[in-house]
Formats: sequence, structure tokens, C-alpha cells
Amino acid sequence: MGTKKRGLFATELKYIAIIAMFIDHFAYIFVPCDSLAYGIMRFIGRFTIPVMCYFICEGYHYTKNLRKYYIRMIIFAVISHFAYSYGFYGTFFSFTQSSVIATLTLCLLSVNIVNTKKLSIAYKFPLIAIAAFFADKCDWGMTAIVFTLSFEFARGDKKKQCIAYSIAATWYCLPVIEYLIKGQFDIFAMNWYKFGLFVPAIVIMLYNGKRGGGKISKWIFYVFYPLHLFILGYLYYNYI
Repeated sequence: MGTKKRGLFATELKYIAIIAMFIDHFAYIFVPCDSLAYGIMRFIGRFTIPVMCYFICEGYHYTKNLRKYYIRMIIFAVISHFAYSYGFYGTFFSFTQSSVIATLTLCLLSVNIVNTKKLSIAYKFPLIAIAAFFADKCDWGMTAIVFTLSFEFARGDKKKQCIAYSIAATWYCLPVIEYLIKGQFDIFAMNWYKFGLFVPAIVIMLYNGKRGGGKISKWIFYVFYPLHLFILGYLYYNYI
């Protein structure tokens, strides 16, 4: 009789990330930013982007068709842009910033650039810099690319991946640490939730390397992301 594989499946990690993302966006839209509930909910929300970056790295190496992967990402990046604009800006046609799906598409491109043998290092750095430039026009910006590449460069050793990511997360949190050291407690109180970025490093260690779930499960994040932003935006702009 076989035994169940220990640890968390990729699908389970993504479901946790989806729940964390919903909590984060709900807090951002509906909860007063100076409340404890806001801080706690956004702390939970920090779980999502590192996990998504991790699976962009994994997805690149495991996909059977990179071209289809790109097409899927681009299609949902376009759809999600309008949902993101509506959810956070109240209009479908705001071009202030694009969604995290666009950012993750650029993360995929960055991993692709790193691994392609057709380009020398002299070309790879400028191309990644260009990807980072465009990522800064999207949610999470170049930080997501840094997170993704930290997983990529240490790939093959999950412990080293999590250490590399934790170093990147520390870099992101340096301003918050500085607020604390300088005694700027009022500003620190508004930003402490960013330390939630360190939680995913612990949880990713529990990943068992198996996808889990069915064929439909890989579409859940792509569908849920724009859908929940449309719903939250509709509720906020029509009932609040």
C-alpha cells in the first residue's frame, strides 16, 4: 500500500497564495490603513508574490511548451490589466500601473533570458535591465524579477533558494528596518507588514516538488486574479 507524499503540493501552495492575495487586496481596498487589522491582513498578503515568483521559475523549467506558456501569460496579463485598473482606480482604462500578471510575464522573460544559450552575458544584463524597467510600470515592479531570479540562480537546492530569496526580501525590507533603528515608529507602524515576505521562505521548504491537483487547477490563479478584482471593485464603487 503506497504512502502519501509528504509536504505541500504546488497546487496547495498556490491555493494558499490565492487566499492570501484576496485578503491583501480586500484590506487595501476596504480596511483603514492605520488599523491593526490592515497590517495583519497585508502581512498575510505578502505570502503571494514570492510563491508566484517561485513557480514562474519552476514553470519555465517544467513547461512542455514555452510558447504556449508565454501566450497564456500575455492573454491573462491583458485581461487582468483592465481588472486591476477597475479594482484599484475605478476605471477600466487607467494606465498608471498594470497588474502583477504583467510583472510575472516579465519575470518569465527574465528567467528565459538567463537560460538562453544564444545570448552572451554582455547581452543578458541589458535585456534583464529592460525587463526590470517595464516591470516597474506594473504591480511589484522589479522586486518581483529580483525575487524570481534569486530562486533561479540557486535552483537545484531548495534550501539555498530560500536563503537567496530571504536575502532579496531583506533588501526590500531595509527601509522598514531603518525606520525602526531611527525610532520613526509611526512610519514603521505603517510598514511593518512587509516583514511577511519572510514567511514564504519557510513554507516553500515544505514543497514536495509535485504539482498535485487536476488539469483545471493550473487555471485557477489566472481566472481568480481578474475575477476577484472585478468583484471587489464593483462592491467598493457601488456600495461603499
